Amino acid sequence: METLLWLAASVAGTVSLIPNNNAWSLPAFKTFLAIFCTVFALRKAYWLWVYPYWVSPLRRLPGPTDHHFLIGQILNQFLSGNPNEPYLSWMRKWPDADMIRYFTFGNSEAILVTGLDVCREILSAKTYSFVKPAVHEKLLRPIVGKGLLFTEGEEHKAQRRLMAGPFSLTKLKSLIPVFQQKSQQLSDYFDRQIASQNGIVELSSTYSSLTLDIIGVAALGADLQNLDAPTPFHECYHRVFEPPLLGQALLVINAYIPVRWIPVKENRQFKSANSEVQRLTREIVRQRIKDVTGREGGGAVGNTNRRDLLTYIVEETYATDHPWSEDEILGHMLNMIAAGHETTASALLWATYALVKFPDVQQRLRSEILALLEEAPIPSYSEIERPKYLDSFCKEVLRVWCPAISTPREAAEDVVIKGVHVPKGTTLMLMPAVIHLNPRIWGEDAHIFNPDRWERKPLDPHAFAPFIQGPRQCIGRVFSMLEFKAVLIEMVAKFCFEAVDGTDNIVLVNPSPLLRPKGGFHVRVRRY
Repeated sequence: METLLWLAASVAGTVSLIPNNNAWSLPAFKTFLAIFCTVFALRKAYWLWVYPYWVSPLRRLPGPTDHHFLIGQILNQFLSGNPNEPYLSWMRKWPDADMIRYFTFGNSEAILVTGLDVCREILSAKTYSFVKPAVHEKLLRPIVGKGLLFTEGEEHKAQRRLMAGPFSLTKLKSLIPVFQQKSQQLSDYFDRQIASQNGIVELSSTYSSLTLDIIGVAALGADLQNLDAPTPFHECYHRVFEPPLLGQALLVINAYIPVRWIPVKENRQFKSANSEVQRLTREIVRQRIKDVTGREGGGAVGNTNRRDLLTYIVEETYATDHPWSEDEILGHMLNMIAAGHETTASALLWATYALVKFPDVQQRLRSEILALLEEAPIPSYSEIERPKYLDSFCKEVLRVWCPAISTPREAAEDVVIKGVHVPKGTTLMLMPAVIHLNPRIWGEDAHIFNPDRWERKPLDPHAFAPFIQGPRQCIGRVFSMLEFKAVLIEMVAKFCFEAVDGTDNIVLVNPSPLLRPKGGFHVRVRRY
């Protein structure tokens, strides 16, 4: 291939030396064009049909062969009806494999990670040898901004250090009253539904409203009150995270081929929703910078007596020699709002599904929570963390129904993993469900919901992956778990959750970055 490319370059050089005379240059140009097209076609043929099967160092890895020409497994995933498929099926088909090779768009190779040793190398030992794939960034960045999620290398390290202050345990403890206050408002909402709707509640929208209200106060210092009436924030995120079928297809296609310019309703709704969220958030960020520094462009850091994360971030960055720009702060806040409220809302939904599906678990959890509230009617941090069964229940929900679907990485350089040479540019797909439901890691009952499994000897930290591990671990992990537990303490103590028609017939949104039921999730709520 290199010889042919050199020949083409030589012809190009020759053409450039020919005098500007049509009688001489046209034949030479035709010759060059013919050679160039031949080289281009041979190069494409090499990467499509020769390299993956006869040359690639990944060719000996096990993997599916039912991919489609040029689009690989994308169509199979889209038709599977589950955002975790067909990856889970591959894990079960090759139970002893640590890595499974498959094809994606353009017949490019990708690796599904199924072994903990491989996870450890990617996420901990060789973290900065990998970056977020461009495809993943195109998929999510319009929704969640840049922030920590899409920074790499030294920039990520520096931002992580600065964010450590706002996300310190001391700061997060001060937000517990926010979690508890909003949880009480959820109880009021349930009471209204019991009075007006015989207790039938659609939880997907309800929990999204609740967690958006929590993140509004805790992160932005803005009381959105979505449980009373949906705000533009809620309506925009609903359009983004639950698009119609064509919207789902466009979301995936745009990651590979730009299609957002096509003048269809789904594109207009997607772009307008994201633009509105950014506009609203920017207004809050701009005002907070002005409040903290005393003027809009920056200045001395003052004391606003606020306790939201945005204020902490502005105070931290403006106390340095190189404060973040408005756009940089906006990126971090978009990260928090989008990822912070939808993932917890999803976790609460699947927790309620578990309570409905396993009444004995619901009763046991309620007994433990009531015992806690007898001793501490308004639990502190240490008291929220004390109940063992609550902790096990939360972890088991996140294991069986992890909200986040994937955390893909791309090799930023040639790297060796467990003796396998992984070429630069290779995508490695890390999927919590593939680890959490893997019998080789969790035993033959890996598919069964059982909170008691957490009483056993602790596993490898990488076996529990809702927040991943290593230097790129989710910085909001403690925030999310505190919020999750605080809401469960409030609602399980006061309400019983029961199935209604259709509760078990869940259809998942697919494709989707989150594990979400399509069309919402209805249950009956009853006061104790």
